[in-house]
Amino acid sequence: MRTVSKLMAGMSTSITDFKANPNSVIEQSEGEAIAVLKSNEPCFYAVPPELFESMYEAMEDLALLKQANARMRDGKEPIEVNLDDL
Repeated sequence: MRTVSKLMAGMSTSITDFKANPNSVIEQSEGEAIAVLKSNEPCFYAVPPELFESMYEAMEDLALLKQANARMRDGKEPIEVNLDDL
């Protein structure tokens, strides 16, 4: 019985094709992530720099949001601050 894997990219290519001409595959992706498959299973994702940077910024934003939410629930009284005074 074959397993089915979820692809987290709109495009995919075999590792053989990727190794043969990675630049061509990346150009065809038009800035999207590419799932690189080995035996029809994803073995890695090729992600253009711009997309990686936006993903990284989103992860940083999420971490800051979690930190801010934890601070809002810490039981301490919030202090009002005017940004122009800083």
